[in-house]
Amino acid sequence: MNNIKGFEQADLDFCPTADQYPGWAVVTGDNGSGKTALLKAVCLALLGPDQARGLIQDLRGWVTEGAPKGTISVEVKPDQEIDRTAKGGAPVQSTFWAEIAIVPEGPTWEINPTDVFKKKKRGALNGPWAQSTPGWFALGYGPFRRLYGSSPDAQRLMVIPGRIPRFATLFKEDATLGECEQWVKQLKYRKLEARQEEGTILDSLLSLLGDDFLRQGITIEEVNSEGMWLHDATGRRMPLSDMSEGYRAALAMLIDIFRHMVESYGIDGLVQKHPDGSSYVNRPGVVLIDEIDAHLHPEWQREIGFWLRRHFPFVQFIVTTHSPLVCQAADGGRIYHLPASSTGEPFMLSEKDYVRVITGKPDQILLTPAFGLKDTRSPKAVEARRKHSRLVAKKLARGLTEEEAKELGYVSLFADEELA
Repeated sequence: MNNIKGFEQADLDFCPTADQYPGWAVVTGDNGSGKTALLKAVCLALLGPDQARGLIQDLRGWVTEGAPKGTISVEVKPDQEIDRTAKGGAPVQSTFWAEIAIVPEGPTWEINPTDVFKKKKRGALNGPWAQSTPGWFALGYGPFRRLYGSSPDAQRLMVIPGRIPRFATLFKEDATLGECEQWVKQLKYRKLEARQEEGTILDSLLSLLGDDFLRQGITIEEVNSEGMWLHDATGRRMPLSDMSEGYRAALAMLIDIFRHMVESYGIDGLVQKHPDGSSYVNRPGVVLIDEIDAHLHPEWQREIGFWLRRHFPFVQFIVTTHSPLVCQAADGGRIYHLPASSTGEPFMLSEKDYVRVITGKPDQILLTPAFGLKDTRSPKAVEARRKHSRLVAKKLARGLTEEEAKELGYVSLFADEELA
């Protein structure tokens, strides 16, 4: 990626270990470092110029100020068994480049195909860029994964033919995943009509959700014409609309992933069983999630990556986060950091720092290059510990005044190593 948003240049390998594409890749960085822009750029390259224009009508601000154009290049590895070209055959190349350029055309900017790395070889035009080609499964989610409150314009975007709806929430804050609950209600209605396929889809979805996805003993009790109903650990029955935003967002996203999997692959053979009886989805894909930790309790932040990896073992997840707990599910060394604007290029953590993250405690992880904090204590505690050291030295040297002794007693609270 060159001259896109705040990136003069960015080159990240989300598969540093040969052929280990599925798994959990995490991107960290301060607010404004470009995490969302990175995910959006990947999605635009996967969609291609025609469909990308459906998501972004105004491209002002996408090219780095002063640059004549910006380019995005994504190397794609197709699944030879599933992904197909426009002519119906398997892709010839083991990997290929999906590349777009954002260039000025008169007073506006346009998205066009480009050729930075493919060097005149076959690219994405007859693969993921063609709307009707089977496979090429990819989804993108923004931080606002809401069930309710969509605007009319955003709602229309969600029903456009092709792959555009799969990325709507990443590009439109007012787009929602409200289709999910409607889809589940329709499945229930058709199951009652004795339609076997819809019944199998619903049962498979509920089996997946029933494997402790919602945490804290919360389970889905029923689906009816009014929507989804849940049970908490105390036995209370509640509609999904009464649940917290964290539960609604997580549940909507998981249902949406499964819904698109069914639409792309069908239900036959889609869901399989692990030896312990838990369900998993037996198909490949790429899922990008911005701020995966949004609205999630720390315990859920710690578990969600491991849960998704286990239940979607052939999916490559690329997520952004501000949470050290989310990073611990990263596999294959895949933790990346975006420095603040103009302070360096994005980089993958060293093996040593990666091990520190996946084996460390949250306060230790925050001190690694993944987050770059100089101290995990509050500014008040840092200043108090500095005063404590100064007062202790003075006490040993020549004693303290009465007021200084009182101050030492107070700041000693922050110097207690048991509290450190």
